[in-house]
Amino acid sequence: MAAADYGKPDAVKCLLALGADASAKSNNGTAAMHRAAGSAMGSGPKDDKASQDCVKCVKYLLEAQEGGVDDTAALESRADDGATPFLMACSRGAEAAVEFLAARGADAAATLKSGVGAASLAAASGNPGALGAALRHGAPTGARPVGGMTALHIAASHPNTSERSLELVERLLDAKADPNVADSEGLKAVHAAAAVGRAAVVDALVPVTEPDAEVEEWNAFAVQKTVQAKLAAMGAGGGDSAAGAAASPEGAALAAAQVSETCVPHDVPTEVRDAETAAKTKREGDEAFIAGDNAVAVDKYTKSLDADGTNEKVWANRAAAKLKLRDYVGALRDARTAKKIDCEYVKAWFREGTALTELGDYEGAALCFFEGMQVEGQSENPDLKRGFDAAIKKGRDAMGKK
Repeated sequence: MAAADYGKPDAVKCLLALGADASAKSNNGTAAMHRAAGSAMGSGPKDDKASQDCVKCVKYLLEAQEGGVDDTAALESRADDGATPFLMACSRGAEAAVEFLAARGADAAATLKSGVGAASLAAASGNPGALGAALRHGAPTGARPVGGMTALHIAASHPNTSERSLELVERLLDAKADPNVADSEGLKAVHAAAAVGRAAVVDALVPVTEPDAEVEEWNAFAVQKTVQAKLAAMGAGGGDSAAGAAASPEGAALAAAQVSETCVPHDVPTEVRDAETAAKTKREGDEAFIAGDNAVAVDKYTKSLDADGTNEKVWANRAAAKLKLRDYVGALRDARTAKKIDCEYVKAWFREGTALTELGDYEGAALCFFEGMQVEGQSENPDLKRGFDAAIKKGRDAMGKK
């Protein structure tokens, strides 16, 4: 498994020659081929060495299983959540592995047990190349959980797509994705883009999206009005929107927003220095946190991160301990670092939103909690909803005091 995780084809080949079972699965149902297809090492450009090494790992593992390279059973092996190697590659944004597996006959229409399909997973990876590869090989654009977000919603608003959102959206539109499908909140992709402030994406989607009801002139302003009404309804009904209610041009609110804008994540190392020490000090930090000794917890988590700075859970745990100590700026930075490592780790979104709330940046907090609810499967997350409601209320209260 480790050789597959790290995209080491020579090690995979050697272990297979020594009799390693290519079909053996871990406790979450993933086999080595899932791990190689979804390796972080394969998420770079499709022609770079690391990506091609991951493809070699997949090839060796596929050939080692009964039936050889064309064996459908191995190609479609399912993890506990329903993921196939192809879906794992899409989720990681591993374009080279997506291309390789599709060329070998992997089912591009496969979905996770939740109903999420390859196009959505590839879109959420933020890699237009991986999305394009999935679409070329027949990944449906509309596969989604009942009432959930489509691939177009994800491309338009998912936190991991921010840098290349427009390109992802354009690829989906070229593949005939339907911009008029609404999610369980009644939002279309254009609304989702507006909610997270992606003006260029809104401009691209407005001409191909049917106008909202009772709209006199269909444009970006009309889209924003719909979104504001929806956010206001989510935030205890009626009144101003999240953006409008929380906004304050003066004093503490402005200072809080400036803190938020300048608080950047820590640099994240690419290698683990000492896994054993990292695990030991994390456990000690967890024990201290549970016991309410938050200063000790911060110290232990810091030592764990010195040994392994790649673990998003430890960054988020240290953020939680810093929140208890009222070190809100430190907590904000740690939470953003956890999110940088894994933008789907919901506790990172919650801790970031909590820190922003405590700092008085209610607009930023409300948006953070809302964006956290856009992560797949988190639209009904009670902690994020409570955080969102609290940020809205505090923003309104603060505005009322002006």
